Amino acid sequence: MRKRECFLAAILIMAAILAGCIPVEELETCVSREPDFSGGETGYELIDLLNKDVWLTPDFTAEEYAAFSPPLLWIKNDPRITMGNHQSEFLRSPGCSEQGRFTYIQAFDREFLKVVQLVSMDTPEDSQGLIRRTVLEKYHLLTYAAGSTVHILQSPEGDRYIGVSRSADRTSDTFTLPEGWALTTNVLQTEYQVELSGTVIVLRTDNEDSYQGPLPGG
Repeated sequence: MRKRECFLAAILIMAAILAGCIPVEELETCVSREPDFSGGETGYELIDLLNKDVWLTPDFTAEEYAAFSPPLLWIKNDPRITMGNHQSEFLRSPGCSEQGRFTYIQAFDREFLKVVQLVSMDTPEDSQGLIRRTVLEKYHLLTYAAGSTVHILQSPEGDRYIGVSRSADRTSDTFTLPEGWALTTNVLQTEYQVELSGTVIVLRTDNEDSYQGPLPGG
């Protein structure tokens, strides 16, 4: 009987800990309110490891984010800025069945938009571990202006991934290519749109640049 009581007590303690790790003050699910930021500014993402949700806000300063410590089972992504001259538009939040529907939370005295549902994280993509793969669900439209410089990472199998973002703290603009991989750089003559919707693969290089796809057309 004593073992049973101890087991139940442990469950209650764990439930209390997990409940305390969900700092949501208010939740709006799949509402028809568009995000009030364009994605052109620095984005700050918090990852809820328990639910595999990624929440985005522009409402930190760099100093505030560096000093911020998330609670248990939450982690910070590195602050991200866009690569190339492109505009970023989220079409809907994962879990919402219609375009133009978004899920928000109020937490840590800020509003966050749900932008990603994680499937898997940081799987080595090559034998040297130079590139890491994350698989996720999102609904994201990128528009690259004419004259933009676009970087395309190509796998040995011919899959192509477009450069989307880099760390705001990046110290090197180059990275090590694994054997068989190729990187091309192009200047766009006309506007170019990429829709990354549904299951998306995100590749992180060893300098934390993010390439996403695969792009259609091989």
